[in-house]
Amino acid sequence: MDIRFAQRARVGRVGQGLGLALVCGAVAACGGSGSGSDQNARALADPNAPSLSLSASSTTVAAGQTVQLTWRSSNVSQCQASGGWTGSRPASGSQTVGPIDASAEFSLSCSGSGDGVSRRVVVSVADGTNISLRADPSKIPVNGTTTLTWSAPGADRCTADGGWSGAKAASGSLRVGPLNASTSYQLTCSGSGGNGLSSVRVEVLDKTIRWQAPTQNVDGSPLTDLGGYVIYWGKQSRRYDSSYAITSPATTRWVADISPGTYYFALTAVDREGNESGYSGELQKTIP
Repeated sequence: MDIRFAQRARVGRVGQGLGLALVCGAVAACGGSGSGSDQNARALADPNAPSLSLSASSTTVAAGQTVQLTWRSSNVSQCQASGGWTGSRPASGSQTVGPIDASAEFSLSCSGSGDGVSRRVVVSVADGTNISLRADPSKIPVNGTTTLTWSAPGADRCTADGGWSGAKAASGSLRVGPLNASTSYQLTCSGSGGNGLSSVRVEVLDKTIRWQAPTQNVDGSPLTDLGGYVIYWGKQSRRYDSSYAITSPATTRWVADISPGTYYFALTAVDREGNESGYSGELQKTIP
């Protein structure tokens, strides 16, 4: 079976992969603050190509605060940090950096078989008033809620922006939602110490896997015998221990009603005679 998906790069024959676009999220593209992604939604023309995401828990902090950097990669043999942090890093992980006294750029470069990928995130230091803003929880399901809590000692005035708006007291808490898309919240405060800015991002996680249906064979001829798909998933990259067959070629989405956790997904196409293609590019997604 020799097909391609949505006019993407032409790739191998049966058992060698499809040019498949997997897109996660019910409303908006997935992604994290400061990341180089979508992090959780990438289409890989080559299923063996290195992939990398890098994000920071906050991209604006007061002087002396710390941030948590989180990264994930696949198909890499080594990763190297540079800029505001240095040294080798595992393929995936998280690390608290700081205290940060000046704006800094954190870069991560990973390499695999004959190729490499790099990502960077910039963390800025706001001068003046010290503001603490956090969301609990910071990751919620679709139509979920979270509580914003903030404090700006010595501030005379605070103004909200992003997912909320209006004047705010120097400290307080507010429940926000229901949310159906990832949302960033900013708070700007001013006082005798000057101006300050803080932000937090709430990630909305859903269970929907989406893809683009193939329309052509690799040789450019119309695809006329598509019979359906098989979705594979597991908790390790390219090691799938579960699957689900879809017998409708018109279907381009599936709700992963599986146990909460982070999984790797891939898709194959099946023709009307039951011939199955190779795996698509891989999608890493957190199921709430």
